[in-house]
Amino acid sequence: MMVAWPLYAEQKMNRVVLVQEMKVALAVKEDENGVVSSTELGERVKELMDSDKGKEIRQRIFKMKMSAAEAKAEGGTSRVALDKLAMLWKQS
Repeated sequence: MMVAWPLYAEQKMNRVVLVQEMKVALAVKEDENGVVSSTELGERVKELMDSDKGKEIRQRIFKMKMSAAEAKAEGGTSRVALDKLAMLWKQS
């Protein structure tokens, strides 16, 4: 589980992806200087741990974890793609 607090560079885009697209993180509210209060951070952590939304995030992450394990296992999609790539490199 994550609390997304972007500081610089592409991190603001990463927050959008993690919070809005993948729905695996919660965004924290920053003040005008980009600082997050301890109260805000505490509330987001409690939300992750104790709310229905936090439970949904944990379930979504668990499903992603299981999918990733399947993909990298023998015969999984990632393993097959990597094997094909290795074969292409050997042929070169």
